[in-house]
Amino acid sequence: MDSSSVWSFDLAGGADTIVAVATPPGHGALALLRLSGADTSRIAAELCPGLDIAESWRAQLTVVRCGDGLPQERAVAIVYRGPRSYTGEDMLELTVHGSPALVQGVMHECVELGCRPAQPGEFTRRAVANGKMDVTQAEGIADLIAAETAWQLRVAQAQVRGVLSARVAETRRVLVGLLARIEGELDLAAQGVGAPPGELAAELATAVRGLQWLLATARAGERIRDGVRVVILGPPNSGKSTLFNRLLRCERAIVSVHPGTTRDVLEAEVEIGGVRVVLADTAGLRESSDLVEQEGIRRAEAAAAAADVIVFLRDARTVAGPGPRGWEPDGRPWIGVLSKTDLVNGPVSGDQRWVAVSLTTGAGWEDLESRLQALVIGELGETDGVVAVSRRHAAGLRAALNELGAIRLAETEVAAEAVRAAIDHLGEIIGDVTSEEVLDAVFARFCVGK
Repeated sequence: MDSSSVWSFDLAGGADTIVAVATPPGHGALALLRLSGADTSRIAAELCPGLDIAESWRAQLTVVRCGDGLPQERAVAIVYRGPRSYTGEDMLELTVHGSPALVQGVMHECVELGCRPAQPGEFTRRAVANGKMDVTQAEGIADLIAAETAWQLRVAQAQVRGVLSARVAETRRVLVGLLARIEGELDLAAQGVGAPPGELAAELATAVRGLQWLLATARAGERIRDGVRVVILGPPNSGKSTLFNRLLRCERAIVSVHPGTTRDVLEAEVEIGGVRVVLADTAGLRESSDLVEQEGIRRAEAAAAAADVIVFLRDARTVAGPGPRGWEPDGRPWIGVLSKTDLVNGPVSGDQRWVAVSLTTGAGWEDLESRLQALVIGELGETDGVVAVSRRHAAGLRAALNELGAIRLAETEVAAEAVRAAIDHLGEIIGDVTSEEVLDAVFARFCVGK
């Protein structure tokens, strides 16, 4: 057994041939079953009489034996001979009609012939074990399946292509070169010879900049994954709830002519510019002696403090002036909305910061949407398609950067150990993972059959 096979045995749970349904449970037009493992060819020959096992990567119409006393089923079968397969092992994919009873019967027959039901993510885990992809790319597959917005899909696809892995590997290569130079410096120092001053510092600075850039993308990853927090603020009866409902395209918040209707923070998710947004409607900001309203205002101010983007509304009929306490953007992106322009005698014009809108007639709505979309997308920053999207990525990058930040190049032996630790942290991000606990956490998000 070669080294990759040993790794596959240890990482993926042994040399068992596994089977799983790769389509969602329940009734459907079609269902897909996947088999992978060393015994796939034998099982396929017994499961599908007449199937040409030697014909790889070609769809064949065949019959499938079904367990539980069911008659044979016609199916489309594709044989994938390893290593030219998803897992790197021999694989078989069967497409049958989507009857739950039929699918269960074929599964039962596969198990009777020697298959073991696969664990969540086990096909992809074997692919990693057999060198078909690294751990970061495998995480991208899980994110691709779970993607609900255009940006989540875009980033997941880039991760599956290895864009993030390549950038991390590039920084890791810089560190490997630096480590070789430092260890060489130890030998040169013993001979009374040293490297030109500043060379090691320049290489270290290059590696630190690479890590800082990657870690900066983790902020975009957090927002793509968890959503950009957009908080709507303003005085009572300025149209906050109406704007909230219009952005959601449904009547979620109560709208009333009576000021102070909203007493709590109301949140909902919406997609803006392909980005997940957590939108918050808040209580009107004003001085009040009502204890309940005071609590609502306190919560609005707390929501504003945690916001990524602030939308501040003001009734266009009111006299312009400073906003009430609690709405200050404190350097965060914000946009002002002059609302209820349909109730103003004469035209109302905005400026670079304020957009004039009637939420009743829709006047100015396109301008508001485009400005808000620009602010939301701007929160993702410049990533060049490289995004450290998971918390595991960010933790590894931060740990590597911390190791380099403590380096004193004059202390050569200590510096070498710190660089070596940083290299290990980056290796764990892209695939040099030996901890079963880490691997279990990575693949626990996968569905059975992937």
